[in-house]
Amino acid sequence: MTGGEAHARFEARVAIEALRAGVPNRAAIRLLGDGEDAIEAAFDRGLDASDQPEPGRQEPGLLVAGGFGTGKSHLLGYLREVALQRNFVVSTVTISKETPLGTPRFVFAAALRNSLVPGRNDDAITVALGEVQRIQGAVQRLELWASTPEAGLAPVFAAILHLLNRQLDPELQRGIETFLAGGKLPLSLLRKALSQGGARGMFDLRVASEVQLLLQRQRFLPALFRAAGFAGWCVLLDEIELIGRYGPLQRALAYAELARWLGLDAESRVAGLFVAGAITDDFSQAVIQTRQDDEKLPERLRLKGLPRQAEQALTAMRAIEQARLLAPPDGDSLLRHAARLQDTYGRAYGWTAPTLAPPVRQANRTLRHHIRGWIAQWDVLRLEGQRAETDIIAQAASYEENNELATPPDDED
Repeated sequence: MTGGEAHARFEARVAIEALRAGVPNRAAIRLLGDGEDAIEAAFDRGLDASDQPEPGRQEPGLLVAGGFGTGKSHLLGYLREVALQRNFVVSTVTISKETPLGTPRFVFAAALRNSLVPGRNDDAITVALGEVQRIQGAVQRLELWASTPEAGLAPVFAAILHLLNRQLDPELQRGIETFLAGGKLPLSLLRKALSQGGARGMFDLRVASEVQLLLQRQRFLPALFRAAGFAGWCVLLDEIELIGRYGPLQRALAYAELARWLGLDAESRVAGLFVAGAITDDFSQAVIQTRQDDEKLPERLRLKGLPRQAEQALTAMRAIEQARLLAPPDGDSLLRHAARLQDTYGRAYGWTAPTLAPPVRQANRTLRHHIRGWIAQWDVLRLEGQRAETDIIAQAASYEENNELATPPDDED
């Protein structure tokens, strides 16, 4: 076996094992592709709006809905590959106990922690800062923008950019990267560097509140990525339906955050940012309508003195109700996926996988069910020499409230 053949077999095995577990990885996504042409076209339009000459804009985000196992995560993975090919920095955030949607700083941190840079295997902020320092005039143009009232940024961002015009101390460089990713500002190091450069009095370094800084970082980073030569920042939110298990107040705050990230509130839109997300298709009926969230939760936020979040929450609920539904696999789609999977399974194990009986569409059988069923049948044939059938056990989403899911273990707020 040549090196190329061994690599192809390894890639095929990685894809099969991921699909067997029901968690498609990049190899599996490249294998199966995507058949959601209308959704992909809407996604492309959102990227087009972000990838425009300055100042650019943020289009309202894209929400897709589907049942358990219908391929929502696979679709987001495919959209991630599309955005990377279009030179976007891409972040995938899975809503979980560690990343509750109603706590902005955890979502922001996860977005940067899980970011991918086209053609690079490094931290997104590290790459971007290095590129703007390398591109002639990029730092100066970005500093000029950050200094304008339209940017809506505290002077510390312009001060940081001013220092990028010179060689930075490694400790200050790391401190700046940490600050932009959501950490503390290395104020003493920043003041020292500005003083050494004769610019100490040029910038007001009074630190804004953490809430304000978080919003400003989210405005700054797409501009930084664009200045570094990338098309913008694409954020993908998966398993949004977990917010259905939050208590009423945390659920209301999560709706508001979803609206902010998706750019549904015109006043909070961020140039160079595009966001897409996935949610279960029964969420609207099982949570919003059954619990009367659209009637009760905005009023709850108003009573808390949060009128803007109340409007954002209601806007997010309307967007969920209008989410684009994933199309169920048709006969041609099933045959196409079966043929691709058959070839990949054969390469993975050096074994000629036989053609199985034509797949039959059933109401309770999703694409994930078909894929795992095909793999299981080939496993039994390869290892036991016998044909086997698979049973389908439907799994429904749970929306039982559990307030612990909205509060990470290390949250001090």
